[in-house]
Amino acid sequence: MNGVRDSFCKLSFSPPLVLRGRVRVGVSWVNRRSTVEDKPSTPTPTLPLSTRGGENSLGQVTRTRMNGSLGLAAAFLGALLLGAAAARADSIASTQTSVQPNTKSGPDFSGKLTGDWFGARRKLADAGVTIGADLVLEGFDNFQGGLDTARADGATTFDLNFTFDMEKLAKIHGGEFYVDVEDHAFRDPTTALVGDLQVFDKLNASPYLQIFEAWYQQTLLNGALRLKIGKVDANSEFCVIDNGLPFLNSSTQVSPTIFMMPTTPDPMPSINAFFTPTDWFFAGVGAYYANRSDRFGDLVDDPASVQPTRFGTFIIGETGLQWHGTPLLDFPGNLKVGAWGHTGTFQKFDGTQSDGAQGMYAVFDQTLFQPPGENDSDRGLRMFAEYGLTQPDINPIDQHVGIGFTDTGPDISFPHDTLGISAQYAHISHEAGLRYPYELAIEGFDRHPITPWASIQPDLQYVIHSGGKLPDALVLTLRLELDF
Repeated sequence: MNGVRDSFCKLSFSPPLVLRGRVRVGVSWVNRRSTVEDKPSTPTPTLPLSTRGGENSLGQVTRTRMNGSLGLAAAFLGALLLGAAAARADSIASTQTSVQPNTKSGPDFSGKLTGDWFGARRKLADAGVTIGADLVLEGFDNFQGGLDTARADGATTFDLNFTFDMEKLAKIHGGEFYVDVEDHAFRDPTTALVGDLQVFDKLNASPYLQIFEAWYQQTLLNGALRLKIGKVDANSEFCVIDNGLPFLNSSTQVSPTIFMMPTTPDPMPSINAFFTPTDWFFAGVGAYYANRSDRFGDLVDDPASVQPTRFGTFIIGETGLQWHGTPLLDFPGNLKVGAWGHTGTFQKFDGTQSDGAQGMYAVFDQTLFQPPGENDSDRGLRMFAEYGLTQPDINPIDQHVGIGFTDTGPDISFPHDTLGISAQYAHISHEAGLRYPYELAIEGFDRHPITPWASIQPDLQYVIHSGGKLPDALVLTLRLELDF
């Protein structure tokens, strides 16, 4: 979601960033530049979006972070060796006791690369502490257009998270504490290769190491009321496009019209409240201290620099309906409508100031078909549609429409394989002064689990009018995900 910047920059080959997020699944998270400026002879409009440092500063950061990445790589190797030993031991133990019935209850870690840690992981979970980790390795190659076709790029994202069940640990019914540490290394391929406005990969960002999230959550009224306070990824709670999660393009995660959404690469401190009185209606509201002054949890580099203002609060509210089968719709779906505003000061394209910014969005998710008798399985054909609107005098993308389809398990021999296709249309405000009136990103992917703890996903995107002024780009991403 699929950003914004620390200092305003002139129109150049570096597009504005739209912050993106990803949504929490279990206890893991699966689910936005530096500039090379033109030197125009006459003044040009400015985009109210900041940079993450010039080419030299980014190169320096990258070299600095490579040492940390090598250290992480060594840690990963050790984890792999430990995991292989643990998995081997678990396998031998399972073989030796295969004739005995399985009477164990609780969490199952057989699908993790490092296994059950000789039983220690299950004991921790039973005591109220669940540990998760995942690593995403990505390679990028732009075949035509965009910014650069001469070289390929890569990136790594490592996530380590801890979930504390406060009922088990402190007898606080409905309480949960969560901490997530994340490291992202190497160059941002949107800035280096493609130059698109919508950001073709939801993890694209300059390098950082931070406490990505740290929050406490409490449910009340038999689960009807949920309160959440701390550093939170807003896109894990608001504008969540459920059937868009397998895609990579940031606009399939959150509308690019919500250009200061406090999500990847830097969630912000917040207070949130959610009300679900029935199984078909829900509503939520959140207030986020989303600006460049916040440094909470930032350990290395400055991910908060993507925010467009130094001060101010981002406020968002959402309500919606969800269903599990109706006379018109036989399968599950949901409809969400939200509005947002920010109290900060923003620079308009004409150079004047705007006190605050606002916008709205809508999301529709629907399962279209599932094989008979498999309503509880992942298999099926699903779709999503989304719309976003914001002010045309502040953000280059003032309207956005997106649609996508996924098919999981089309071949019963591969029930967890997922195919997807999506089209994301971003209307570009005429006040931004860009060459083209829109950017269109068309994405197709094939996600294939190769083991219970590893999956590979080739993803191809054709970006028409990349960045609103560049030649059409054709970019291939190859993603490998490992679940430790």
